[in-house]
Amino acid sequence: MRKELKKFIIYVICVFVIGFSAYFGYGYYQSSKYDGTVVPYIQRVLPELSKWDPEVVKQYLAPEISKTIQDENLQRIMAALSQIGELQSIDTIKFKKKATGKAGDLVQEPVITYTVHARYSTGEAIVTLSLLDKGGVYEVYHFNFESAALFKQQ
Repeated sequence: MRKELKKFIIYVICVFVIGFSAYFGYGYYQSSKYDGTVVPYIQRVLPELSKWDPEVVKQYLAPEISKTIQDENLQRIMAALSQIGELQSIDTIKFKKKATGKAGDLVQEPVITYTVHARYSTGEAIVTLSLLDKGGVYEVYHFNFESAALFKQQ
């Protein structure tokens, strides 16, 4: 009975290690596929988004997304986000996931999501950027800013 239990435990450990390796290996593969083009794009776009100007933000949004957002709402969002302050530095940019987006008129296109740790004049922020991959040309699909500065005013 002990031999069977040992074999079972070894089998479970092997399955776990193989699954764990496959999961992180695939994540690394996806990351390496996009890092060379997405990271420079984010380094260029995040300072622009961080101007908190609705007209500038609209330039980077995918047209399919931009037309679903009312100007007044975008102005309100940018006014609220401006409490984060000026972008001081971009610290780390990490691949999060790849999915397929579908919003309104969007054809099934890859959506690449990255997490950015950045420093603003009010402190650290975590920015999540999801980008539509239109054949190696990227457009902002979604963005989210997490910062303590946003909670201080509420």
